[in-house]
Amino acid sequence: MGGGSSKKITNTTPARTPTTVIKPAPVPTAVPKTTQCLKPCYCPSCYDCTQPDVLTAAGSKYTVPRGLVAFGIQVDNAFAASNKIFDNWYTTFYGTSKDKLEDIIRNRFVPFPGDHLLSGGTFVLNLRDQKHIYTSPSINYASLEHVCPIDTMTIDGTSYDFQVVLQCKQNPADVQKLRSGKPNVCKYLPDADVQWRTDQRSSVVPISLLICAKKR
Repeated sequence: MGGGSSKKITNTTPARTPTTVIKPAPVPTAVPKTTQCLKPCYCPSCYDCTQPDVLTAAGSKYTVPRGLVAFGIQVDNAFAASNKIFDNWYTTFYGTSKDKLEDIIRNRFVPFPGDHLLSGGTFVLNLRDQKHIYTSPSINYASLEHVCPIDTMTIDGTSYDFQVVLQCKQNPADVQKLRSGKPNVCKYLPDADVQWRTDQRSSVVPISLLICAKKR
């Protein structure tokens, strides 16, 4: 996700640093047939074609990740309640890779490039801009391969291509909207509104792991 002209949305409610530590939910490495998806989920069994393609959270539109299976991520309840993230924060998506999932989920927030992680390592992203976190209200934009690479896995002898995306709650404070460098990547949202960035820490909280898997 690159640069472009921007407009800033300001909110006077700053994010607070969480004071409690809760053991994070395990990260699934595969999706066996017996696994039950969690609600809300967007797989065909849970979210059928009659339901909307666009939803609204805190007055901001986001696209439905239709067809993706959702796994809930445990959040810091004290932080979520004190900041009312499920009432007042936007819903966005953060595309990533399977090797970064555990570090992000344990961190409780999407880290910045160069951040020191609980694992003892450093969060590394091969992006030109190392001072911002990039998200999108469009699942299509967040799934672009330069930030959300396609990997492979085998389930019951069948090979799948898959991608992983984090559905997040994002503090509206200091969100900058940038024009997409890839026109018409999302048919539901305008190009000027699909690439977001922020320089605020503790402002992007993963709430669900979304998995898109297709037979090879």
